[in-house]
Amino acid sequence: MIKVYDDFFSEDTRKEIWDLLLRPKWIPDGGDSNNWFWHMNNLESEEYFSKYLYEIICDKLNINYKVGRIYANGQSAGQCGNPHTDDGDFTFLYYPNPQWELGWQGHLIFSEDGSEPTRIVGYKSNRAVMFPSQIIHYADAPHRYYTGFRVSLAYKFDVSTSRTINYSNTFLKDQ
Repeated sequence: MIKVYDDFFSEDTRKEIWDLLLRPKWIPDGGDSNNWFWHMNNLESEEYFSKYLYEIICDKLNINYKVGRIYANGQSAGQCGNPHTDDGDFTFLYYPNPQWELGWQGHLIFSEDGSEPTRIVGYKSNRAVMFPSQIIHYADAPHRYYTGFRVSLAYKFDVSTSRTINYSNTFLKDQ
């Protein structure tokens, strides 16, 4: 149910995404008031994300789901995400950082039973993760010695409002 795709975009596209996400549009409204992190909202209003990247994602995953929201999360050292589920039917997360080392942590943690971690997906440059939105998950904080910014680009997909659904696609077969 949780799919991991390495080297998802070309290196040029990864760099374009990274450059666009380094703009000064970040606001501290992710998470909750006791445990916040950075957010860049309303990327669905930008054609680069809503058309160009959306088409690449749909082609690579062989899906035709409608996208609801597109936004980015940003975390610096000590900013851990809160366990939560997402809106929509599927969540697509993409990691555009140019490099990442295992010791910097910042992994994606899933709790399929809602009581303890059941799967950890390491944060890795140019990695994408697709999963059913109802699975509880959160991003671990980057290590306190990491001085950069851990970024994830999120697409929220709705199956029920798809333009057309290709039931023969490999993503649905693997669930």
